[in-house]
Amino acid sequence: MFSNRNNEALSNSNIVTFSIVIPTYNESENILRLISEIEKNLPTSDFTEIIVVDDNSPDGTGKLVEDYITKKGIKAKEKNSLHPNNHILKVVHRTGKEGLIPAILDGVRQSSGTNLLIMDADFSHPPEVIPKMMSELKRNPNSIVIGSRYIEGGKVVGWPARRKILSKGASTLARLGLNVKSVKDPMSGLFALRRELIQNISIATKGYKILLEILVKNKEIPVIEVPYTFTDRQSGKSKMNYNVIVNYAEAIWQLYQHGQKSDQVMISEQVNKRSVRFISKVGRYYTVGISGLTINYIVSFLLANDVANSIRLLSNVWYLEASIIGAIISLTSNFFLNKYWTFEDKRFEVRSTARQYLSFVGMSAVGLIIQISLLYYMVENFVPYRISLIVAIAVATTINFILNKKFTFKEKVWA
Repeated sequence: MFSNRNNEALSNSNIVTFSIVIPTYNESENILRLISEIEKNLPTSDFTEIIVVDDNSPDGTGKLVEDYITKKGIKAKEKNSLHPNNHILKVVHRTGKEGLIPAILDGVRQSSGTNLLIMDADFSHPPEVIPKMMSELKRNPNSIVIGSRYIEGGKVVGWPARRKILSKGASTLARLGLNVKSVKDPMSGLFALRRELIQNISIATKGYKILLEILVKNKEIPVIEVPYTFTDRQSGKSKMNYNVIVNYAEAIWQLYQHGQKSDQVMISEQVNKRSVRFISKVGRYYTVGISGLTINYIVSFLLANDVANSIRLLSNVWYLEASIIGAIISLTSNFFLNKYWTFEDKRFEVRSTARQYLSFVGMSAVGLIIQISLLYYMVENFVPYRISLIVAIAVATTINFILNKKFTFKEKVWA
């Protein structure tokens, strides 16, 4: 059952800035006092809803909140104001004890706030820190604000040494094993964030630490930690038991596997992108090379053939001179086409372009030496000339491409 009958008119006419979600199980000794303290600390500048999500507590925690809502509603009517403190209170009654994380997610689904603040019901999270966390999230809306025990100004009160060591060890394991090293208290149960950061991920772990999964699956989101004093519960019974430890270990393993898969996918995507870009540039380089051969052939033919004399371009050009001129022209066209198209370098300052041109000529000379050497070696070892020529040109052109990529145009080879 989802009770908000005394608050419907107010919630329909106001935009809820924050939803405070409080999961409960057998918290009858704490819950009403906690609600009262939260109400005292809520900033009047924001319209807030408090959502208590009760896991069918045998001690009647949910019923107490239900009666409290009814009582407050009657008082509000007597004052002719539905709610004087700019907030509403709701209770979600669950049909069984399904665990902390499912309760939080149920509260998120039932909430309507732009932002969410999650906290425990046993007074280990002081209501006094709520305004500061809300203020931090409003100043930095694209972040996760965490109530932290382990930064300067934060501390733990009331825990025995064994419990402190266990908590510190669990936090260290999470920070190092799940690569959330920048967060000092990833095991905190007190945090605030935009609702999309929970809604847009699939929560798969069990146990008590939903924040850990949110951090692992939102690693790009900046984290702000607000110090607070964690006080061990004075009333009610602690939920810490063997099952909690087992569930935590399972959650760490699940999240570690998720991180490994995500890293592998990311690496694979980066490699694929680099491979496609590399192959694309190689293809352009070969295309420019073919165009250069064409230009070389046409220029050499026109200059050395009788056609040159007949159309009075040049006369008395020896065929070797014609070939040299054709090679120079094709080399120059290759340089500018590769600079602009293959390597996408559109800077044409005279001095830097001249340096690049000389480097390109030098790398081309290296490529030519490799081509001739490889051709000679293959032919001398009885590989047919036609095959040897194709292989030599392909190898030399690829090496030439890599050399120019690295030394002439200053790019990483595999990028």
